[in-house]
Amino acid sequence: MQIAEITLLVNQLEPVTRFYHEILKFPVIECTGTTVRLQCGSSVLSFQQEDKISSPYYHFAFNIAENKLDLAMDYLRQKGISLNRTNESEVFYSESWDSHSIYFYDPAGNIVEFIARHRLPSKPGTTFSTDDILNISEIGLPTSQVEALSDLLVHQLDECVYISGDAVFTPIGDEEGLLILTTLERQWLGSNKKVEIFPLKVQIDGKMVELRNFLNLPYCLTTA
Repeated sequence: MQIAEITLLVNQLEPVTRFYHEILKFPVIECTGTTVRLQCGSSVLSFQQEDKISSPYYHFAFNIAENKLDLAMDYLRQKGISLNRTNESEVFYSESWDSHSIYFYDPAGNIVEFIARHRLPSKPGTTFSTDDILNISEIGLPTSQVEALSDLLVHQLDECVYISGDAVFTPIGDEEGLLILTTLERQWLGSNKKVEIFPLKVQIDGKMVELRNFLNLPYCLTTA
């Protein structure tokens, strides 16, 4: 699965624009008074001003060059970005996914992940930059009905459960792009924040699809 674009709500647009563009150096491809869209490898990260819903936050992940995790950590530290700790470590290793992840917060309180998946290609070089960010590879879709949502998305998207899933946590897609279905009775990994539902939009490449407010969730999932 290729995630073309995600659109997230934010109460204050200027701080996230400054963070992603001026600090992390993602190129801005569109900026209005109410929206900013940033190029992140082959994907687009979009924020939309929201004044009615208080403090929305999300979890999303970027695939990075699989050999550059340590360089990415140095890159973030040099920019004054603190890494979150998981199990007393700044780095989380998943044996089943064969990946290393680091987590941090952006100014809106989103849980942002850089994930190095070791089954994906490496890139040459001894420095880290936005050129080493490959794409948006995960977006969290919280739900009280993980299994029902999994069945719906597998059928509608012609995608599969990635490795394994259950009633608590099920990833749909592949290493290039995953929809992370998770129950509300947990915290986001790499954070101290409870999983909560907020409106979002996801555009993917692939089979023509348009799903809105499915299972009474405030999500929009369309083909790019």
